[in-house]
Amino acid sequence: MIEVFKKKFDQRHRIAGQIKKEGKRIIGCFYGSVPKELIHSAGIVPVQLVEDRDYRYESKSGLPPYLCGMSKNLTGQINDKVFDYVDGVMVSTVCDTNRHVPDIWERNKVFPKTWIVRAPIKADDAAVSYYTREIRLLAEELGKLSGKKVTEEDLRKSIALYNENRSLFRKFYEARPGSGVSAEEAVYVFASALVLPVEEHNALMKEFLADLPPAPAKDRKIKLMLCALNINMSLEVIRLAGKYGARVVTDDFTHNARYGSEEIEIDGDVFRSLAQGYLRKIPLPGMYAFEQRARYIRDLMKKAGAEGLIYLLQLYCDAYAMEYSVLKEYFDQWNLPHLKIEAEDTPLSIEQLNVRVQSFMESLV
Repeated sequence: MIEVFKKKFDQRHRIAGQIKKEGKRIIGCFYGSVPKELIHSAGIVPVQLVEDRDYRYESKSGLPPYLCGMSKNLTGQINDKVFDYVDGVMVSTVCDTNRHVPDIWERNKVFPKTWIVRAPIKADDAAVSYYTREIRLLAEELGKLSGKKVTEEDLRKSIALYNENRSLFRKFYEARPGSGVSAEEAVYVFASALVLPVEEHNALMKEFLADLPPAPAKDRKIKLMLCALNINMSLEVIRLAGKYGARVVTDDFTHNARYGSEEIEIDGDVFRSLAQGYLRKIPLPGMYAFEQRARYIRDLMKKAGAEGLIYLLQLYCDAYAMEYSVLKEYFDQWNLPHLKIEAEDTPLSIEQLNVRVQSFMESLV
């Protein structure tokens, strides 16, 4: 099954192209708080825009070198026509870069349509009412694109499908530490969810959970937790940790279990329920309680038996650098062993961190 997840992720563009040939619309999603349920309820397939390990894309972006690698890489792929199957892009804002890079996309008309999703940083009645109106407006525009009006019943069904996916992810992360699923394999389990129709991924997850590989024989490897944003860099760090006798037993990625670990409760107005389900619920820098985020990481480490934490930052990612500076205060207060890594998305950049990772492993022995 792991090979299936990996193959689906690696062939994401081919799969999306096939979906397009079947007459379906596709919306690209930039960042983890885009309400995919809303897109799905309009009969459109949401697909996450993810980075590709090819340094040439950054040079093709035409963006300044000091901007984050994610924005440069995605813009390079866009300029290289990689996402030509996309009918529009929906961007949820988390920083100045990912708010204004879409302005460049809009100016250059690289997509037929670009939407900016402005979610409030609060979750009081005024914020929920505002975001509910925004979601209703987006629903109208998505309906015009697809030719299928978004109804309350359609949205309820879509939320149910994504809630099922969240539930399956939670079951996986509860079972993972005691299973034989490696850290690299776990990355592809969630990465494939970013680029597949939710119905297909739910079916794969059910089959996968029904027959998880057995736990390996007990070893003396140091158990770690990994917090990260970039998929390619995460795989490199997982391998690097393994090189020095460690095993990543759990992780916390922007797009995986923590993105969807809490089901959306429908109570009355389904559009308002969707708004409430996203405000202050998705752990994004500046839009989520720092102490709650720190306690979540600490508790996840405890459940998985992790002895140390690697917090992986992408170079020039100001939002997550800010988040780490606050989280570090909690980690230090709790004497939680951790290593911050800040690097570019290249194998050479990660490999240069050899000594730091090795030293951290030695400090945990």
